[in-house]
Amino acid sequence: MHSRTTVAALLAGAGLLSSSVSAQTHELEPVVVTATRVEQRVSDTLSDVSIIDREQIEAAGQSTLTELLARQPGVQMSGNGGAGASVDYFIRGTDSRQTVVLIDGVRVGSGSSGTASLQYLPLSQIERIEVLRGPASAVFGADAIGGVIQIFTRRGDDGLQGEVFAGGGSYGTSEGSASLRGGDGRWRFALGAGVTSSRGFSSTNPRINEGVSVARRAYNPDHDGYLNQNFSGSLSFTPHAGTEIGVSALASKGYNEFDSGLSFPNTRNDFDNDSASVYLTHAWNDAVSTTLRSGRSVEDFISYARTSPLGNHFRTEQYSHALEARVKLPLGTLFGSVERLEQDVLSTTPTAVNIDTERKIDSLQLGWSGAIDRHSLQLNTRHDRYSTSSQHKTTGNVAYGYRLTDEWRLHGGYGTAFRLPTFNQLFFPGFGNPDLAPESSRNKEAGVVWQRKGSRAALTAYDNKVRNLINTVTVSPGVSEARNVGEARLRGLTFDGSTYLFGHTELQGSIDLLDATDQDTGDRLQRRAVQTGQLRVIQHMMRGRVGIEIQTTGDRYSNADETRRLGGYTLLNLFAVWKLSPEVALEARVNNVTDKDYTTVFGYNMAGSSVFAGLRYTPQF
Repeated sequence: MHSRTTVAALLAGAGLLSSSVSAQTHELEPVVVTATRVEQRVSDTLSDVSIIDREQIEAAGQSTLTELLARQPGVQMSGNGGAGASVDYFIRGTDSRQTVVLIDGVRVGSGSSGTASLQYLPLSQIERIEVLRGPASAVFGADAIGGVIQIFTRRGDDGLQGEVFAGGGSYGTSEGSASLRGGDGRWRFALGAGVTSSRGFSSTNPRINEGVSVARRAYNPDHDGYLNQNFSGSLSFTPHAGTEIGVSALASKGYNEFDSGLSFPNTRNDFDNDSASVYLTHAWNDAVSTTLRSGRSVEDFISYARTSPLGNHFRTEQYSHALEARVKLPLGTLFGSVERLEQDVLSTTPTAVNIDTERKIDSLQLGWSGAIDRHSLQLNTRHDRYSTSSQHKTTGNVAYGYRLTDEWRLHGGYGTAFRLPTFNQLFFPGFGNPDLAPESSRNKEAGVVWQRKGSRAALTAYDNKVRNLINTVTVSPGVSEARNVGEARLRGLTFDGSTYLFGHTELQGSIDLLDATDQDTGDRLQRRAVQTGQLRVIQHMMRGRVGIEIQTTGDRYSNADETRRLGGYTLLNLFAVWKLSPEVALEARVNNVTDKDYTTVFGYNMAGSSVFAGLRYTPQF
């Protein structure tokens, strides 16, 4: 009942979006590239997309990347403890394995689990994030059933810019970073390094031991710490107009502790992840440009636990190569690409090699988008052939928009997508099934967008049917196998909007209603809430800004059979950024002001009230 009341309050607050606003000058309308892989203004895209800019990142304080993403429309998160703990993220109710994650255009993630370790990505090295909600396999290939998260690292600009940050707060958390960026019109560069550490808190509570045999009990009241050392860099050169050569890289290394019972206190994951890309872009004339791009990403970690005291090693290397072409036609823009993705997975214990194999995916992609008078159209198709079997998949998207007036637009779309089985599901000894077929989906959606200078509101409804879900099936006593047995239906409604009141007070809000159901059992999918909502109020002033966030989540079930109910919760956060001088800014944040006791996975703790403050020094050169 409490969560419903809070959602109602958020709806009332969102009603302010229709209030009159001062049409004073604010930032230029942002441009996105993730929707079609061609630059588009947000008002022109027919996709459901959000942007997290550097201003939001700097106000995030002690928040992790996954916590920041969970404050976006259509995104939910569940975590197994504090900073660095494993997390699941759900875009429109799909699970982590059904989302593509890119860093500077390079696919990242574990081939073993099928998910990307977002908990290890440092916010200090990120410039902006684009979140695309909805099927995108016709644009990005396998696994984009729920959407795409694309992360852009920091880049240089003309002149010279430096930055140093140091901060600390609750749970023994400390963060330090430094960067130097610059350019002269032909050369651009950026270098950044940082370290984050936390004493943390116990990732588990005694409830995790309920119904578990003594030998398998995981609770341990000790503090579970976290350390992340990170680096990013980029360099680009423009020999002449229309041609650019560039490289970028991001790396993070450290550990996170977790609980594995009282008998083995030294439980931790050691991680060493990195990604890098190199590209050459050339404009042949005003209408035709091409990009040759290659990238490499590594997710490498060793897990030490009660059941693996000497460490289990999991390593995934991904190599991607693409030739892309963009052609401006008399009507619209054509995009095409030829791509190859190579995935190499190694999974070992001290005494055995569980998986040591690779998979190659060759792809052809073609897309077109354009507008005629009040009509907008987007068409995409893609063919992927993968080497682990003789199978292949062809996917497609079609979207249409109609502009009723200069401020109102209707849009609708239909798209197909698929997810390839993980290497564990295919090959892990005693569990894997090499005959697995890909999961597949068919999504329909429709929406309405209202936009006026300084204000925007959007309502999107979707219906996504996912077939051939891969679940674990018990085939005999003590023996399980991965099989295509499931079907899910994900239906929902997302409202999001933003506006300015009196020119200086910014309001941002979103409300999500989600019906995520297992079609075979009729049960709700685990760890998905039916209701979520956000409200953010920011007061901009001459020397800075202060803000308040309200984040509410309805009840959910921790287990797939609608057991282990988790109560709904509402979080209140406060933040401020204040210029002490032209070069020094104070940044402060209080998360979970009311010290709400809540959990997103049964038996695991989430942070209580926490305070973080730091100083950012940006020297004027």
